[in-house]
Amino acid sequence: INCVKNMSQGSLNASKDLQKEFATIDKKKEELADYLCEDRKKMSLEELFSTMKTFREIFLKTLQ
Repeated sequence: INCVKNMSQGSLNASKDLQKEFATIDKKKEELADYLCEDRKKMSLEELFSTMKTFREIFLKTLQ
């Protein structure tokens, strides 16, 4: 029973840690959306990465 209890507690702790990481990622996504003058509630993480990729490509092209 102690083994099951420890496993359950470990899973619960891991789940809480994961929720904190997701909250941190979401906060950073919103900060970047604000910086890019995008709607923070409508912009998905995928769109944000796509925008950053496009910016990087244009920036590197400009340097050449």
